[in-house]
Amino acid sequence: MKFKTNVAIGAVFLVLLAFVYFYEIKGGEERRQEAEQSKQLFVFQDDDAQRLELLRGDDALVLDKGASGWNLSAPVTDGADQEAVERYLRNLRECEREKVVVDSAAAGVEQAAQYGLDAPRLRVRLQTEDGTERVVAFGADSPTDRFTYAQLQGANPEIFVVRAWRFDNLDKRAFDLRDRRVLAFAKDEVMQLKRWGAGGAAVLARVEPDWQLREPVAARADADAVDGLLDQIDQAEIAAFASEEPDTAALATYGLGDRPPHVEIALLVGADRAEKRLAIGGEDEQGRWYARDASRPQVFLVDSTLVQELTKGLADLRDKKPLRFEREQIERIVLTRAGETAFAADKDTSGVWDLSEPLGRDAKSWKLNSLLSDLEQLEVEDFAAALPAEAAPAFSLQLLGEGQALLTAYFSTAAEASYLQQEGDDAVYVVSGDDFAELDLDIDDVAQAPKKPAAPAASSAEDPNDGGPDSP
Repeated sequence: MKFKTNVAIGAVFLVLLAFVYFYEIKGGEERRQEAEQSKQLFVFQDDDAQRLELLRGDDALVLDKGASGWNLSAPVTDGADQEAVERYLRNLRECEREKVVVDSAAAGVEQAAQYGLDAPRLRVRLQTEDGTERVVAFGADSPTDRFTYAQLQGANPEIFVVRAWRFDNLDKRAFDLRDRRVLAFAKDEVMQLKRWGAGGAAVLARVEPDWQLREPVAARADADAVDGLLDQIDQAEIAAFASEEPDTAALATYGLGDRPPHVEIALLVGADRAEKRLAIGGEDEQGRWYARDASRPQVFLVDSTLVQELTKGLADLRDKKPLRFEREQIERIVLTRAGETAFAADKDTSGVWDLSEPLGRDAKSWKLNSLLSDLEQLEVEDFAAALPAEAAPAFSLQLLGEGQALLTAYFSTAAEASYLQQEGDDAVYVVSGDDFAELDLDIDDVAQAPKKPAAPAASSAEDPNDGGPDSP
């Protein structure tokens, strides 16, 4: 009997446990989700959205989803900012009723007019993939400005309020949702950059992992400077649209007609080297510049900071660290002045430097290591077209490893300027006076002070304490 009672109690407990789980826990979560969804104006998944319309009286902003993403269909035809549209859809999905003001039965024309819904400020129409269409209208703000009155079109025309900031997130114009990139390209796939106009004509080519200047001179480019330039173009946004479809006369007024523009760049992108071209024309009264992407008809305005980056001088794009070498490979340093060896040093197996010329002096090993660091970190001030005829040789430095010259640098001076050239490089670099002085070393800079000769030992005959044979 007792066993049957325990079984019955256990069965009741299991039933109660199942009830708690399915109704209170699982069912409670489902009811909470249903309650939240009932407050949402639109219930949809981002992937389901196919058409979005923002209507203000007779003005319509229309976005359609195509195979490659969202596009603007009205009031102009253009690409859309994909992230901005996705953010808009998220805000639309999260917009919720806060409180019903007028229920469906009483929501007539007069009540709609009372809340600014007879001529709404904004209507949002969303069409999903299955053809379902839903429209919400937004009217006046509440007296406290904390809420905005709204109404869904359809079988349930109740008037309710949403948070005013929710409405602000949905009250967008075409400029907010269209593609505002100055130039659309994949930065990491740019293989070549060409420039004409202000700043000087230049051709830069990617030679992994670096960039090379091909024109007007062949030289190594400053990879950071080129990457910074591409970043500026990639991240630049259109400040305003000046004209959607300008004719030849209009283009001329923007400095983008038959005459060469202020500056123009072309990027060759990807394996197929697709060209992306941007032209900068004239300046407006606010200091912005008219520009045009060759693949789009519009003329738009860009900020002056982009133009400053595009027109950097050639010296800003060239590599200012000309001396490249593998430090661990250096076994010998030779400094020559006026055809004579000022000093030569060799590194032993423990990494310590010894002077081999001149003999008889101990090296300051730390000073020779410092010399290598200075050479590694040397940044030139500028670039000269040629070495001045009056330049006089000052000294040369040669770095060797395994008996071979790995780097030979020649330093010269003219008037108050210092110049650097190196073997195998036609460029002439301008070096600062301070850097020149740091490298212009002499034997006393890299050698310990000469050892003083040891004093001769005193003889017994000269020993004042030695009294001689007659001393006691």
